[in-house]
Amino acid sequence: MGYSLEIKICFNAINFPNYLSPQIIKAGAKGKKIYFGTGLASSKEASCGFGFELLNMILTALILADNFNADGILHEIGTVGYEISQKYREALVKEQLKCIKNLAKNLCIDDKYTVKLSHTYQESYYFKHIFEEVKNKMSLFSNISNFQRYGNYINLQIAQMKYLYEVEKAVVKVGWIIGSKPVLKSVDENIVKMFLNQGKLNEYYFDSIYRYVFPNDDFSFIYTPAGLDIIDGRKYSPYTVTKSQNRPLLHEPIKPYIIKMPNTKYKKKAIKFYESSILSNWEHFFGEIKAFDEMEDDEKIINKLQYIQDKALNL
Repeated sequence: MGYSLEIKICFNAINFPNYLSPQIIKAGAKGKKIYFGTGLASSKEASCGFGFELLNMILTALILADNFNADGILHEIGTVGYEISQKYREALVKEQLKCIKNLAKNLCIDDKYTVKLSHTYQESYYFKHIFEEVKNKMSLFSNISNFQRYGNYINLQIAQMKYLYEVEKAVVKVGWIIGSKPVLKSVDENIVKMFLNQGKLNEYYFDSIYRYVFPNDDFSFIYTPAGLDIIDGRKYSPYTVTKSQNRPLLHEPIKPYIIKMPNTKYKKKAIKFYESSILSNWEHFFGEIKAFDEMEDDEKIINKLQYIQDKALNL
């Protein structure tokens, strides 16, 4: 299947806790989907739109789907569980759907790119049944303060993953991560307690708790790097940009955004990050970009990134 080659090119982080099940490596993923999810807000404020770094998650999912002969990629937009107004929520979802529809059409992948809104299935009998199953299993931790605070949201995340695993046949999940973590092939009560006490609500956290709740599911987890603030170097979800962050939006031209930003060490780091992730994965999947090779390094990278964005979104 070429797994070792793909992990080097596609994931760019050998210390990430990437795990592909032996069954996927041996038999591929025909009849199944590669899945990733995005949201509408950070823990502190509403999103302004997709982050430019979302392209890396999309490209990673496309490479995996192609490499393992999956039926396509599934993009779930989480629309439930945020403290934002209904009016803003609806406007943001509408804008995100428009962006993704445009991208999929321009890249000629609309036949393999499915979008699902989480609220569209959460009133179904089957989802409610799954949610109760998760709730019962996690009730063991009801005396932990962080679970008392976030328990319903945690249960919701796990139930959504299980629903997509069962109904959509989403067997490989592409997420994001900050720093290196151990691969968790099995998770016991003590590990769950450790995560709950740490209180860090991130994808590795949810993926690990999923392992505890549904230990027999053949779910694979792959991670991409976090988004990077160009000014202060802080790391964030690649798909959510808020007003307090200095990060490019997917639907706004990347070249003028980078050029106008002050020349900090993090700007240089961000350009190299975009090169090793988005540009590398684009050229692996769609072919080498031969234009701009006469330019200097950073200028060449920035122009190639704008080329990618123009192709994807017709800016």
